[in-house]
Amino acid sequence: MSQGTRPRGRRVLLIVSGGIAAYKTPELVRAFVAAGCEVQVVMTPAAAAFVSELSLATVSTRPVRKRLLDPEEEGHVGHIELADWPDLVVVAPATADLLARATAGMADDLAATVLLATRAPVLWAPAMNTNMWRHPATQANLATLRSRGAEFVGPDRGQLACGWIGEGRMIDPPLIVAAALAKLEARGPWAGKRVLVSAGPTRTYIDLVRFVTNASTGAMGFALAEAARHAGAEVTLVAGPVELATPQGVRRVDVETAEQMYAALEGELSQEPYDWVAMVAAVQDLEVDGGAARKLEKAELLTRLPTLGWRTARDVLAALTARYGRGAPAGAPRSRFLGFAAQTVEDGPEDRLQQELIRLGEAKLRAKGADAIFVNRVGAPGVGFASATNAGLLLAYDGEAIAVRASGPPIAKAALATWLLDALVTT
Repeated sequence: MSQGTRPRGRRVLLIVSGGIAAYKTPELVRAFVAAGCEVQVVMTPAAAAFVSELSLATVSTRPVRKRLLDPEEEGHVGHIELADWPDLVVVAPATADLLARATAGMADDLAATVLLATRAPVLWAPAMNTNMWRHPATQANLATLRSRGAEFVGPDRGQLACGWIGEGRMIDPPLIVAAALAKLEARGPWAGKRVLVSAGPTRTYIDLVRFVTNASTGAMGFALAEAARHAGAEVTLVAGPVELATPQGVRRVDVETAEQMYAALEGELSQEPYDWVAMVAAVQDLEVDGGAARKLEKAELLTRLPTLGWRTARDVLAALTARYGRGAPAGAPRSRFLGFAAQTVEDGPEDRLQQELIRLGEAKLRAKGADAIFVNRVGAPGVGFASATNAGLLLAYDGEAIAVRASGPPIAKAALATWLLDALVTT
C-alpha cells in the first residue's frame, strides 16, 4: 500500500424511506463513519419530506442517490453497480410500505430495486405506527423476509409521532450501528454456526441467604462467548450469578443453581442442535436436603448444619452429552461439547505436569462423553479461577484417538478464548 493510501472501510449502503424517523439518519450516518465505514445513502421519494438530501450528502461525503433511471449513472447500469457495492445494506427507517414492496419483489424505485438486486446481507430497522406494526400483513412480510435471510433490529417501544405509545419506534442509531457492525463481523470462521456457552459458578442454598459456591468469576466463559460472537457465531450464554456485562450481540440467560443451569441448557438443546456447547461453568458438585426457606438465626444454623443431608449433584455435562451429544440416538441431530476441567497438580518438571494434565483430561473426556475438553491447573500463579490469564491443554476426541494441543504460557483469557475457537473450528 502506497503512503497516504487508506484501506477500504466496510461499505454500508443506507436506504432511507419515508417515515418521520428519517430525521435521525444524519446522526446514523455520522455514527457509521465514526466506526470506520464508508456510507452510500439511497433515499426513497417520500424520504425527502423528512430529511434533506444535502444533510445526508454532507455527513456521508457522497452524493445521495434517489432516482432509479438517473441519466448520469445508468450508462453503467448504475442501480446494479449500486447493489453490488456494499458489504451490508441497512434500511432505516424501514416503513411498512417498503417492507411490503421488498416482500413482493417489486422494483418500482431505486430503493426497492437495490433490495431486489443486491447479494449483500440486509439489516432492517422498522419504524411505523403500532397498529401497522402489529397488522397480520406486516407480520407476514417480516416472516417472509426473515426466511430469505433478512435480519431486523428493533423496533423499540415508546412515544410515537402519531401520539400512540407502543411498538413501532425506530431503535436509536447507536444500537443500529452496533447491530450492523456485528453483522459485518459475522463473516469470520464461525459465521453461520451456533454456540451455547455456560459460565460462572452455581449456588447450593443452605437457607434463604446462605449458600455454598466456588471461586469461578465467569471471566473465561464470558470471554469465550464474546470471542465466538466476534468470530461470527450466534451465541447464547447461560450465566451463573456473576457481575459481568453481557457481551455485545450475545443472548444471555441468568441462573443461580445447578438445576436451573441444567434446565436452561437442556431447554436450548431440546429446540435445535448447536454446533458447539462450551461448558465453561463451574457447576456445584453437591446439593443439600433440609435447606431452610427462611434465614436461620446463628444459633439455629449451627444446630442445623450437622443434620443437613448432602448428596452428589447432577453431572450437567454428562447428562447433556448423553441426550444431545455423543450419546444421542443414532441418526438424531446432535451437538458437539467442549468441557472444562480445573485440576490440582503438584509442582514439578514441566513435562511431568503436562503428562499428569493429559492423564486427568483423558479420564474426564471419556467420563463426560464430550468431544473436547480443556484442562488447566488451579492453585498455580497465572491460571485458574480469579486470574486474568489462563493456560492449559485442549484434548479433542475424533472417535478413535485423542489429539492434544497446548495453549502455551499463560495468556489473557480473551486471547485464550480466540485460541480455543481457532483450534475447534478445524476439529
